[in-house]
Amino acid sequence: MREADPPAARTSRRPFRLAAYALGVTAFGAGAPTPLYAVYEARYHFNSGVLAAVFAAYTIGVLVTMLLVAPLSDVIGYKPVLFVGMGLTALSGVAFVLASGVLGLALARVISGLAVGATTSTATASMAALEPRHDQHHVARVSVAANFGGVASGICVSGLLAQYGPAPTELVFLVLIGASLAGLLAVHYIPEMIERPASGGRMRVQRLSVPREIRLPFGVAAGALAACYSIYGYFGAIAPTFLRVSLAIENKAGSAGVIALMFGLAAIVQLGLGQVRDRRALLTGLPLILLATVVVTTALALRSLALFALGAAILGLGVGTAYMGGTTLVDRVAPVARRGEILSAYFVVGYLALAIPTIGLGATIDEFGLLPTAVAFGSALALLVATLYLVTRRTPTPPGGEGRPRDAP
Repeated sequence: MREADPPAARTSRRPFRLAAYALGVTAFGAGAPTPLYAVYEARYHFNSGVLAAVFAAYTIGVLVTMLLVAPLSDVIGYKPVLFVGMGLTALSGVAFVLASGVLGLALARVISGLAVGATTSTATASMAALEPRHDQHHVARVSVAANFGGVASGICVSGLLAQYGPAPTELVFLVLIGASLAGLLAVHYIPEMIERPASGGRMRVQRLSVPREIRLPFGVAAGALAACYSIYGYFGAIAPTFLRVSLAIENKAGSAGVIALMFGLAAIVQLGLGQVRDRRALLTGLPLILLATVVVTTALALRSLALFALGAAILGLGVGTAYMGGTTLVDRVAPVARRGEILSAYFVVGYLALAIPTIGLGATIDEFGLLPTAVAFGSALALLVATLYLVTRRTPTPPGGEGRPRDAP
């Protein structure tokens, strides 16, 4: 399998942007349910533990397709896998519209996760092949921005439609279905950048492996990713309950706007990260996450919406910077021949950190209440982030995999 090089794809940014659109649509679908969890909770009478489990069901789908379907792009090409991803995104919208209970919601979240797992790595790889200047850092920045920006857009649109639209739990998913159909059209116009082997290749399960010589920088980066994804789970599943119960925010659009602030700033900060990456980005982002954790926890204790919004904004800046730093660090130190399996191991850590703490938070809320749970989560996160910062400071910037310099693709 080798990369093809259609001349038009190398001179035009349009195919690159279409691939980024496909990535953004799946992220939109992942964020869309967030403002609706309060509606589902009241409608189907389930507690915070069940809500967290429904949210985390998404991870099952992500891991299945990330490890089984996404590697098929090496066998059948990028476009067929992206078609599958867009089709699953549309199907997840249908599943949410038809859901009539907890099991239906969990199924819809699993399908949404399947879509994300199939699309994310494949769309990013396609963008890397389609970027006219072969600028892999630009690819990373745009993919992160599309991911976080898509989630923020899904949350905002869902909150607005839930508050002011005629069908609070259906309308946003009709928008998602329409965007997914447009995504299918977008994928049609993306040139295939992979030449299939004459033998047709064979299916494989994505291997997960980290060479011994890069385990320290990998551990630092994966720890930062785990912190970022646990915050993702906290804001995506638990924060709406905190806003509604602790801060008495009943307006779904207002609550969605506060939550989307974190994801939106995590996307926007990518625009300013042209020269900030690797270890330097981690040393910038981790202290911001630590500060924001203190601010958000204090806001909940004082029942201050303004302070919570400030903490969410700082958290967005910190998460966006640390996420970029960890991802570019792993990508640079990974030997080229093993980059796929190392990045897969890296993101498996992230998605497990998305699911496990979120489920734990839901169970803890039911047992001990909102504020004790917020304090416990904030304390654990602060300890993790402070430890990562100290380890990162003591870890010198390693050389690139196979001698790649800092700015090499």
